[in-house]
Amino acid sequence: MTDSLEEYLYAIYLLSSNNDGARVTDIANKMEVTKASTNNALNQLKEQGLINYEKYKNINLTKEGIVRAKYIERRHKLFRKFLEEIIKTDPHLVEEETEKLAHCISCHTAAKLEKFIEEYMKKIS
Repeated sequence: MTDSLEEYLYAIYLLSSNNDGARVTDIANKMEVTKASTNNALNQLKEQGLINYEKYKNINLTKEGIVRAKYIERRHKLFRKFLEEIIKTDPHLVEEETEKLAHCISCHTAAKLEKFIEEYMKKIS
């Protein structure tokens, strides 16, 4: 899955947190892209079995889509915590850099970073 598709999946997850699903327009606005680009991404996510999508209806994540989206959310939280609390990055940069970093490491490295952060936070408590 591409970084771009991951971000679409995560946007759907965030927008559909009230269980009503997400609308194409809302996804496009959140991603700051056109509806045409959004529809292309949605078709790819549907082909991968990550969303339920029919034109003119709300988009919902499948069980697999929810699992993947929660993993993406976990990586975002991991990097946000690292940037904000450990290395004290400029607050104006945190969100943008979190987005970039959340997609550039393997699951193995993310797990090691998570363990490092947990141990570091215990030491400073």
